[in-house]
Amino acid sequence: MKRFFAGFLCAAILSMAGCAKDGGYPSISAISLSWLELKSDVINTITSTPDFKGRGFEDRIEGFRQTLNEFSSSPIGVFYKVYKPEYTQSLSDVDSAAGRLNIALKEGGGPEVFPIMLEIDSNIGQLQLNEKILSDASQWNYFFLFFFFCLFIIIIILALWILYGRLEKAESRERQSLDFSRETIIAQEQERSRIARELHDTVAQDLWRLSFQTESMDKAAESAERSRLCREVVKGQKEIMQRVRSICDNLIPPDFQRRRFDDALRNLCYSFEQRTGIECQLGIQDKILSGPLNDDTQLQCFRIVQECLTNIEKHAEATETSVLVHGNNNGELVICVSDNGKGFSPPDRDSCRKLRAGGHYGLWSIYERAASIYGTLTFDSNAGEGTMVTLQIPITKGNG
Repeated sequence: MKRFFAGFLCAAILSMAGCAKDGGYPSISAISLSWLELKSDVINTITSTPDFKGRGFEDRIEGFRQTLNEFSSSPIGVFYKVYKPEYTQSLSDVDSAAGRLNIALKEGGGPEVFPIMLEIDSNIGQLQLNEKILSDASQWNYFFLFFFFCLFIIIIILALWILYGRLEKAESRERQSLDFSRETIIAQEQERSRIARELHDTVAQDLWRLSFQTESMDKAAESAERSRLCREVVKGQKEIMQRVRSICDNLIPPDFQRRRFDDALRNLCYSFEQRTGIECQLGIQDKILSGPLNDDTQLQCFRIVQECLTNIEKHAEATETSVLVHGNNNGELVICVSDNGKGFSPPDRDSCRKLRAGGHYGLWSIYERAASIYGTLTFDSNAGEGTMVTLQIPITKGNG
C-alpha cells in the first residue's frame, strides 16, 4: 500500500514537472540535450585547435551546472531528494564532473578531459534510466488508478442495482400483502353475508312461523286445535334448534388436538347424510394418516370436503356421494369427493376469481384453501355424469 501511494505521488510529481516544464523548470531531456551540445563543441574545438588553451567554455559549463541546480530545485528534483535519494547521486556526480571538466579545460585540455566526459555521459545515462523507470511506474499507477476507479464505479452501479431490486421486491411484497388483506376482508364480508342469508332464510323464517302459530293458539276455540298448534310449535322449536346447531357445527372448526382427522370426516359425512337424506360413503385407507398432519392442513382439508358436500347438497341433485382418502406412490395424500348428480362445467382458478367477484364464493374458496397447503385441485365433471373433486397434498412439504 505504501508503494502504491508513493508511486501515485511520483506520478503526480511527474505530471507537475511536465506542466512546469513550460514554466521554466528543466527536465532530464533538456539536461541531456544541453550536455550533448557542450560535449560536441568541446570535442570539435580540442581536435581542431592544436594549441587549445581551454578558454571560452567557462560560461557554458557554468550554465550547464546552473541547469543542474534548477533541476534539483524543481518538483521532480525535490521528489528525488525526499523519496528517491539514490537518484540524486547521479545528479551530484554530474555536477562534480562538470566542475572538474571546467578546471581541466582551463589548464589546457589535458588527457583527463575525455575520461571526465565519459563519466558525465554515464551519469546522465543513469539519470535518463531513472526517469524512464519513474515514467513507466507513473503510467502503471495511472492504469491502476483508472482500473480501481472503474471498479469502484461498477461496484456502485451493482450496489444501486441490488438496492433497486430489493426495493422492487419490497414494494411487490407490500402490494401482495395489501391485496391479500383486501381479499381477506372481502372474504370475511361475504362469509358474514352468507351466514346472514342462511339465518334469514331458515331460522328467521321458522321463528316468524312459530310466532304466527303462537298467536293462532289464543284464537283457537277448540282444545283439539290448540293441541295441534302446540305440537307444531314444539316441532318447530326442535327444527330451529337443529338448524342452529347445524350452523354452529359448520362454523366451529373441529378440535384436532382431541379428535382425529378421520373421526371429524366421519362425523361430517354422517351429519350430511342425516340432514340431506343423500347416501354418503366414507373410505379411508388404513395407516394413511400414520404420519401426523399439522392442524392447519387438517382444517383446510376438512373445509374443502365440507364445501364440496355443501355444493352437492345445493346444486348436484345427487342421490349418492362418497369421500375417499388414500395415498399414492408419490407420497401424497389424496382426497376424492364424488357424486352421481347432474354435473357441471368446472371452471379453472382464474374463472373462480371472476365467480368470487360476482358473489360465488364456494369454488374460489376451495382453490385458495388448496393453494395454502401446497395442494393440487382438479375437477372431473360432465353433464349428467356426476362430479369428482380430487385434492392432492404433498405431506412432506410443510404439511406434515
